[in-house]
Amino acid sequence: MKKFLLSVLLIFVFCCAASAIDQTPEMKKMSVFISNFTEAGFFNFDLEDGDNDGEALSEYEEPVTHLGNPANIAELARFGIIHNLINNYNSRIKKCKDKNCESGNLTIDKKFVFESVKKYFGLDISKKDLSVIAEDPSAVFSFDGKLFHFDADSFREPGNDKIYFADVQGVTKRGKNLLIAGDIYNSKKITERPGMFAATVRPVNGTWVIIDMTTDWVTNAGRD
Repeated sequence: MKKFLLSVLLIFVFCCAASAIDQTPEMKKMSVFISNFTEAGFFNFDLEDGDNDGEALSEYEEPVTHLGNPANIAELARFGIIHNLINNYNSRIKKCKDKNCESGNLTIDKKFVFESVKKYFGLDISKKDLSVIAEDPSAVFSFDGKLFHFDADSFREPGNDKIYFADVQGVTKRGKNLLIAGDIYNSKKITERPGMFAATVRPVNGTWVIIDMTTDWVTNAGRD
């Protein structure tokens, strides 16, 4: 059902795009915006606070993570860390100053992580209970109350060094939001396009915040 709904949304967006927003510079900006999520490995998520994350319905699909659920706050922090690791390494990523650096040899101030989450998701996690990070078995970083500690290679999938970008090909308005859709492609090989995405964003102060995103991998290779 999820794959069917994504296909319908893609068709809807592409069919309506010409009469909605057909400005190449704007779509390029949107591609960069969505690429901030794909390069960090975020392909299927929403901001709902459901108790259970969605389940993949086939080998071509991945479960949808409900980022509004307090139990998933580590995922939002992970985005903030990876985003800055990729885009602001020299200005925001620092070497660990601890004696042993058991939690990783790199650090980032919490304010930068909070800032990135607020900018791209519109969510303020600065006053949330971050103690759940220590209880999250999937978290590959730690938080000491001020700094996040991690190793650079902790976020890489074993045997997979590919980074994916987004190519927005269709946009249409839906109330206050925009529905956008396009391809997922290998940042080092633009013709390698293993997936299609659909996302909902809301315009905010000249940019956007994301509401949800779903990706349909064309082959069972997915991101491999």
